[in-house]
Formats: sequence, C-alpha cells, structure tokens
Amino acid sequence: MNLLATVLFVSAELLGAVIFWATKDTVKRMLLSCLGLGFACSIVITDIIPDSTENFPYAYLVVILGIASMYLASKVGKFIGKYSAVLGMGFHNFCEGVVLTAMTINPIVLIGLVLHKLPEGMVTFALLEGKKDKTRFIMSGLISLLIPLGALAPIPEEIAKPITAFAAGVILFVVSTSMINIVTEHAKNNESITSKIATMSFMGAILGTVSCLIC
Repeated sequence: MNLLATVLFVSAELLGAVIFWATKDTVKRMLLSCLGLGFACSIVITDIIPDSTENFPYAYLVVILGIASMYLASKVGKFIGKYSAVLGMGFHNFCEGVVLTAMTINPIVLIGLVLHKLPEGMVTFALLEGKKDKTRFIMSGLISLLIPLGALAPIPEEIAKPITAFAAGVILFVVSTSMINIVTEHAKNNESITSKIATMSFMGAILGTVSCLIC
C-alpha cells in the first residue's frame, strides 16, 4: 500500500467534510455544495466513466442503467437516491484505493490528491443532509476508510468494472438533480445568486478536471 497517498486521501476527504460543517452561513454552504457537485459531475465524466469503460464494452449501458435505477428510486423516496450516491462515492473511494497500490507519488501528484479529495468530502457531507452532524461525520469517516481498504483488498476487474459503471450513473443522476433543486430553490428571481451558483459549479468542474489530469 502507498501509505503516504492513502493518509493524504483520507485526510483531505475528512477535511472537506469539516470545512462544509464549519460553514454555518446558509448561502455559503449552498455555494460550497455547488462547488462540490460541479466537481463530482466532472470526475464522473473525466475519471469514473473512462475507468469503467476500459476493457468493458457494456459500461455505457450500465451507466444508463444506474441513471434509470436512481430515477425510479427517486419516485419511491427522496433520500434513497442521495444515500445511493453516497454508496457510489464510497465504491469510488474503494477503487481509488486499488489504484494507490501502483501509484507513483511526486509533489504534483500530492497537489492533485488534495484537489481531488477535498470537494469529495464536501459532497458526501452535503448528501447526508437530514442526519445529525455526528452521524454525518461517522459515515464520512467510514467512506473515507474505504480508500485504505481498497488498497489492501483489491477486487477482480471483471467485478469492479460493472459496479464502477453503475456507481457512475448513480452519482451522475443524483448530482444533476441536486443541482437542479439548488437552482430551483435559491436562484428564483435572484440573478446574483444564479450567477454565483453557475460560477461555483463551473469552478468545481474545472477543479475536478484538473485534479484528474494531475493524478
């Protein structure tokens, strides 16, 4: 296991959760959510889906299946989709742990790791809205610990690829609907907030793309 990268991954993700929790202002917290959601959407497109399609020709069909499943789940209960996305982020962490076993660490990669995991911690904490802060921190911590678990216990590629593709669809659907809900709730008849939402989401997407390129 690459111990340095593992510790950095876990620490950065937990720091993201702490930053989101410490931000008490409603508008600022909403904008941090937009940053994280834009980031999450970017890593799904530039990182998770490309990883799942390698040596797995049916990946895009499974991604669509993940999206369709979350659409149906959203009709049952609004929290099901969010929790499924959290599980998807957790499996993404597990797969990143698998990658850590072969990763070469240098200063540029270290920067990329922080850029990559900090917003993910914000997204996970935000998606657990409705739970007590203690529960959110415990769940965020458990999800971050899937990183070293993946580094210690990699799973076969033929199993990991379909699950990764399905998780990509889940995350993509929940992130997209969460962004739509934020815009609907906060941006109505308020051009200033709309502009800030768009800016933070775009910054998150750029951050996600850059961090994936670096890592």
